[in-house]
Amino acid sequence: MKKGTIIGIIVGLVLCLLVGGVIGVMAMRIYMLEESIEASAVTVGTPQGQEPAVQPTQPQTASQPQSQTPVSNHSSHEDDDHHWVDVETEVSRIRAIYNDTVANMQADRYTERSLGQGVVAYSDGRQIKCVVVPRGGYGMDYSRWYYYEGDDLIFAYYEAEDAHRFYFYDGDLMRWRYCSDASNGENAVNEDWGTSQNFCRWEEIVENEGEAFVD
Repeated sequence: MKKGTIIGIIVGLVLCLLVGGVIGVMAMRIYMLEESIEASAVTVGTPQGQEPAVQPTQPQTASQPQSQTPVSNHSSHEDDDHHWVDVETEVSRIRAIYNDTVANMQADRYTERSLGQGVVAYSDGRQIKCVVVPRGGYGMDYSRWYYYEGDDLIFAYYEAEDAHRFYFYDGDLMRWRYCSDASNGENAVNEDWGTSQNFCRWEEIVENEGEAFVD
């Protein structure tokens, strides 16, 4: 074989290898590009009809506070504006009115009027000054005395084996003075502008009956 022919064959083979490599590299790049495009299409968005992997959490239901039944329908004085009142001064004033009323009753200066069930009202001719309710009257096991200034109940006294004194200011119970032995007042205990259950209960009882006699 001639030398020129051999050289031509070698050059041809080299060219084939070079061209084939370039074409292979180009084919590989095109393939990788297509794979990248398909991967991007899968990543973006969620196909219709398919739920997302993470569901939103449901809000928890808060527990409801337990309802509380009030001790009494009457005010407990927590929000009253009467605490500026000097209780001792007002009690002394009420006692002076009480002493004057009792003196007039003993001197027969008042007109007596029966209100039924043994209840007697004492009046100066214009206004009731005192109402006396016998023990057992209206179903209560106490003898009761109610004292008034104008149309306002200012003092009440309840007596059985024990004794209760109730001092009112502007329609509210200011002082409840309780003694477990009606014959011995040395152990009496005061509660002023009270908020206890018993204080509010007695206030409601005394006020409702005492005011009913002058309505």
